Amino acid sequence: MKNFNSQAIIAPIMRFVNMRGIIALKDGMLAILPLTVVGSIFLIIGQIPSEQINKAIADVFGKDWTEPFMQVYSGTFAIMGLISCFAIGYAYAKNSDVEPLPAGVLSLSAFFITLKSSYIPEAGEPIGDAISKVWFGGQGIIGAIIIGLTVGAIYTFFIQKKIVLKMPEQVPEAISKQFAAMTPAFAIFLLSMIVYIISKKVTDGGTFIEMIYKAVQVPLQGLTGSLGGAIGIAFFISFLWWFGVHGQSVVNGIVTALLLSNLDANKDLLAKGQLSVENGAHIVTQQFLDSFLIISGSGITFGIVIAMLFAAKSQQYKALGKVAAFPAIFNVNEPIIFGFPVVMNPIMFVPFLVVPIISALLVYGAIAIGFLAPFSGVTLPWSTPAIISGLMVGGWKAALLQIVILAISTAVYFPFFKVQDKIAYENELKQAELDKESVGA
Repeated sequence: MKNFNSQAIIAPIMRFVNMRGIIALKDGMLAILPLTVVGSIFLIIGQIPSEQINKAIADVFGKDWTEPFMQVYSGTFAIMGLISCFAIGYAYAKNSDVEPLPAGVLSLSAFFITLKSSYIPEAGEPIGDAISKVWFGGQGIIGAIIIGLTVGAIYTFFIQKKIVLKMPEQVPEAISKQFAAMTPAFAIFLLSMIVYIISKKVTDGGTFIEMIYKAVQVPLQGLTGSLGGAIGIAFFISFLWWFGVHGQSVVNGIVTALLLSNLDANKDLLAKGQLSVENGAHIVTQQFLDSFLIISGSGITFGIVIAMLFAAKSQQYKALGKVAAFPAIFNVNEPIIFGFPVVMNPIMFVPFLVVPIISALLVYGAIAIGFLAPFSGVTLPWSTPAIISGLMVGGWKAALLQIVILAISTAVYFPFFKVQDKIAYENELKQAELDKESVGA
C-alpha cells in the first residue's frame, strides 16, 4: 500500500514541482524578500497605530515626519510586482543554463510595453509619459509573474535553439551575448505590442495587467483569503511533506504572490485608517502562513519535540529530542520530518495534518471576530521564533494565540507519540536481548 501511494501521489507532484516555470516562480519570488521584510518595517514606523505617539513625534519632527518612511515603502514593498517580473525572467533563464541577465531586462521591458504610457487622475486631463504606480506593486504581481515566465520561456527557446544573431569570434563574449539577445528581444517586443493592442480593445482602453488583475488576481486573492483557502494552505503543506515533498516550498511558490498582494491591500487600508474586516481587509496574508501555520516547522511539530524531551522512554527519541529542540525554535524541523520520522509514517499522518488546520481555524476566527486585527505590519522571515514573531506581527494577543497553538500541538501529538515511542522502546529491548544472546553464544 505504501508503494502504491508513493507512486500514485509523489510522481505527479514531483513532475509539477520540477517544472521550469514553478522553479523560476519560487526563485524569483525570493528576490523580493528583502523588499517586503525591510520595507514593511519602515511602513510600520511611518504608520504607528497610536494617535498619541504620532502627535508626540510630530511635535518634535514636524507634521510631515512620516514622509521619508513612506518613501522607503514606496521604493520597496510598493514595487514588488515590478521586481518580481525581472527576477522570474532572470531565474527562468538561469535555471535553463542560458545567459540570464537579458531575460530579466526583456521581462522588465515587456512589462512596461503592456502598460499605458499616460495616467488619468481621478479628476483632470490625462498626463503623458506617466504610469500609475499602483500596478508596480501587489495589484500587478500576477500579471508580472505571467510576463516574467513567458519572456523567460521565449528567450530561453531562442537561445537554446540558436535562433540568434551570431557574431565573429573576435567579438568579446560580453558583447556577443547581448547581440544574441536581439532576435528573442524582437519577438518578445512584438508579442508585447500585440498583447497591448488586444488588451486595449478587449478592455475598452485598459491594459493586460489590469485585465489579469480583475479576471484572475481578484478571484484568487478571494480564494486564498477565505477560510477554505486558509485550511487548504495548512493542509497541503503537511500533506506534501508527509510524502517527502517539501510542502512549504511548493505551497509558498504558488501562494506567496497572492498572500503578499493581500498584505499590500491591507497596508493601503492601514494608511487610510480603515483596516478592518468590515472594510474588506484580508485575513490570510504571508504573516498568517509564516507566523502561525509553520511555527516550530511544517506540521507544527512542537508537540513531538516536547514529548521527546520529557516523556520518551526509548533512547532513540530521548537523543533525537535534544538534537531537534534548538532547530525547532527557528521553525526548522527536518530532524523530526526525516529523523523521527514523520515522512510516510502512518501513525503521524493524522496529527501532522490536523494541528496546522486547527491553527488556521483559530487564527482565522480570531481575526474574523475582532480579537486580532488583520495583519498589515512587519513581514518577518519564516524562521523568526514563535512568541517573538507573534509580538511583532500582532502584539501580545498574537503571541498569546501562538502559545495556545503550541499547547494544542503538544496535546494532539502526545498520544500518537506514545504509540510511536512504545514501538521504539520495545524494539530497543528486543535488540538488547539479541545482543546479550549474541555475547553469550
